[in-house]
Amino acid sequence: MHRFLLAALLLTISAASARATSSVVKLDGYLEFRKGEYMIVDGQRVKAMPSTQVSGSKSAATIPVGYAMKVKGTRDAQGTVLASEITTKQNLVEGSEAQLIAGSNLAESTWVKAGAIVETDESGKQKSMGDLHTSGPDYDRVHKIIFNVMPPYIDRSKVRVYVVDNKEWNAMAMPNFSVYVFTGIIHDLDDDELALVLGHELAHATNEHSRRQQSHSMFSQIAGQAAMLGASKIGNGIARTAAQQAASLGYNAFNNNYSRDYEDQADRVGMRYAYEAGYDETKGPELWHKFAARYGDMPKIQNYFYGNHSTSGDRAKNLEREIHNNYAAKIDPPTTATKTATAAKTPTTTKSTTAAKPTTTAKPAPTSKAK
Repeated sequence: MHRFLLAALLLTISAASARATSSVVKLDGYLEFRKGEYMIVDGQRVKAMPSTQVSGSKSAATIPVGYAMKVKGTRDAQGTVLASEITTKQNLVEGSEAQLIAGSNLAESTWVKAGAIVETDESGKQKSMGDLHTSGPDYDRVHKIIFNVMPPYIDRSKVRVYVVDNKEWNAMAMPNFSVYVFTGIIHDLDDDELALVLGHELAHATNEHSRRQQSHSMFSQIAGQAAMLGASKIGNGIARTAAQQAASLGYNAFNNNYSRDYEDQADRVGMRYAYEAGYDETKGPELWHKFAARYGDMPKIQNYFYGNHSTSGDRAKNLEREIHNNYAAKIDPPTTATKTATAAKTPTTTKSTTAAKPTTTAKPAPTSKAK
């Protein structure tokens, strides 16, 4: 009788385990890394099977890195998503995205000219979030980490990095791949933690969250005006107004208003970027607890960390699940594993005097250049 009950119990546990591993997984992202038999999509390790149905390409093996991908499948016991269906297409600059890039270019141009992150009110008075820097120890450190964690299909020559002289913990990557990082977060986080934050911000740009959420954002409306007017006509009064509005909306974008789904995706994709560059992904859950300890009781509009996002506890648990599914088994070693964590660096006080000119409507093009 006891043997019968034990067998029944084991059968029940086995069935429950099978149900857990056979639940359908759906991914919507980009093919960002190829690692032997695995593809990395939406931060997840994906494996094509002989029975996998592929549309948009001859086979899973011929899909170029950087292509948009939707995957349907199941997760095996080691966390790999075994794909039953893959849909892919080339990632092109679409109309709404071109508008967002144009608006970002206008905001960036305004800030570079002012040497600071500024916005102008109706009376013409400017307020500043902090001076911009493009040289010095802080800049060198951030620039190195950003270029380390960037996925290989992004053209690094189209990426501009700025350090913002501000004690708060904040960073942002705009649709035109200009990246802004506050000195506060640079000084208070180690390289592993900073890589996770910068990977998160880059994921917003690479996964085009601004475009996907553009129907909910006023920035898209101003970006549309900027695209029609053109940055070359900035001397025109109307164009000047559009540039000021774009800069103001970019200014407000530092308050971070992406949806919960996009923030959660940026968490898991950003963790993947950091891992592939050789940084310690296991610091992710504790990092969000650090943010909560610093900002948890502040109003939403002032809080980079929360916005309309999952709570700190939820985000930490989500990343713990990511570590379990994608990194604990050590199936796919990091693409680059040459980094050693270092202490936070001393800030620079050298104000930026030159900066790379913003691009117009070009998306950072795919490149075969490795990290």
